[in-house]
Amino acid sequence: MGESIYQAYEDEIECLQEEIKILEQKAKETQIYSQEFLKTMHLQKEMFDVQNPESWKYSNTDLEAQIEQTESQIALLTQLTGIGFSQHTVTTVSEGNNKTKQCRLSGCSHSLHFELEFELTEIQTEKDVITTVTDLNIILELNDVYNLSTFISRTEERKNLLMFFRTFSIFAKWYEYRQVTFRHFKEKYPQVVKLPEGSSGEYMVLKCSKLTGIELKIFWKILVSEEGVVTPVLDLLTKIPTEALYFDTGKIMDSAPNSFRCILRLHGIEAAIECLIELCKEP
Repeated sequence: MGESIYQAYEDEIECLQEEIKILEQKAKETQIYSQEFLKTMHLQKEMFDVQNPESWKYSNTDLEAQIEQTESQIALLTQLTGIGFSQHTVTTVSEGNNKTKQCRLSGCSHSLHFELEFELTEIQTEKDVITTVTDLNIILELNDVYNLSTFISRTEERKNLLMFFRTFSIFAKWYEYRQVTFRHFKEKYPQVVKLPEGSSGEYMVLKCSKLTGIELKIFWKILVSEEGVVTPVLDLLTKIPTEALYFDTGKIMDSAPNSFRCILRLHGIEAAIECLIELCKEP
C-alpha cells in the first residue's frame, strides 16, 4: 500500500517536470523570436536610412517650397483684395450624411478689422456635396456708420459672404483714403484745417483767416446701398455771419457748393480741397 502511494507521487512529479521542460522550451523560443523580430526591424530601418537619405531631404524641401508658394499666393490675394486673415477656427458636427461646420474668422481690410461667425452646412447628395451658409454674424469696429450698419444687417439676413467681402473691401479702401487725405491736409495747413472728429470723422472744417467768422465744412460720406454699391459723396456747407451777408452781393457763398462739385468733377478730390484751402489761408 505504501509503495503504491510513493509510486503514484513519483509518476506525478515526473509529469510535472516534463510540463515544466516543455513550457521552458516554448518561452525560450518565444524570446528568441521576439529578439529576432526586433533585430530584423532595426536592420531594415538602418538599411532604409542608408539607402534613402535624400528622400527625407527631398520631402522637406518640397514641403518648404509648397509653403512658400502658398504664402506668396496669400500675399498676392491680400494685395489684390485688401483683405487679410489673422485667425480661423472650425468646429465640425456630423449628423448622418449632413455635416455642419461652425467657423470663426477674423482679419482686416486695409485699416478696418472684422470678425465673422458663420455656419456651413454640407449635404451629401448622390452626385455632389452641396454647401450653404445657414447662419452669419458680422462684427465690426464701425457700428456708428449708419449706412454700413444697414448693409451689414441686410447681408446677415441674406447670409451672403461673397457680397460682404467685396463691398467691405471697397468701403475700407475709401475709408482709409479719406483718413489719409484728412490727415495730410491737417498736417500741411494746421492753422486752417480743423478735424473735430479726428481723421476718422466724416467732415473737415476750414477756418477762413482772411474773413473772421466764415467757415467752410467739407462733408465726405461713404454711402453703401443694400445691394453693396459703395459711393463716396462730397459736399460743401458754408457758415457766414449774418452781417457779412449784406456784403455778399454776388451770392458767392450760395454758389460755393455747386462750384465745389464742379471742381471735384474736373480735378478730383484732393485738388478741390486744396483749392478751398488756398482761398481760406493767409496770402
